[in-house]
Amino acid sequence: MRESLPAALPEILAMTADTTDRLAIVETLNRYAWAYDTRDLPALGACFTADGVFDITLEGHEGWGPYVGREAIVAWLGEVMAGQHDQRRHCVSNVVFRELGAGQARVDSYLVLTAVEAGQLRVVCTGTYHDSLEHGAEGWQIAHKTLRLDNPF
Repeated sequence: MRESLPAALPEILAMTADTTDRLAIVETLNRYAWAYDTRDLPALGACFTADGVFDITLEGHEGWGPYVGREAIVAWLGEVMAGQHDQRRHCVSNVVFRELGAGQARVDSYLVLTAVEAGQLRVVCTGTYHDSLEHGAEGWQIAHKTLRLDNPF
């Protein structure tokens, strides 16, 4: 048994690195949602690469974006937040990895967006996120985020 451990060590280390990356990527997606919901624009910006892109599509509608660059994304989301007087909760779930390797990842997930205002809870919209992430000096960051909405909000 002891003799097989050194031979298996590279495989074990690779699996550990893969798991660590997956957890860090999911953490990045969750930090994005948390930062939006707490209106923490600096934390929101830190989720994106400097040249990140964000766009939103809605079947049968014009959509929004693309917004290119961290500063443009944060400025636009700040404007959106300014018009929202309720408490938003971006619930991100069902994260599926489409690609992971060499400092890049493609991930799909669900969005259920809820809001509470004057004690009343409502579902604002649902949709799917499609994220491309890159690993750099600041860890995993979103290079391109597309939100495909199922309904208008």
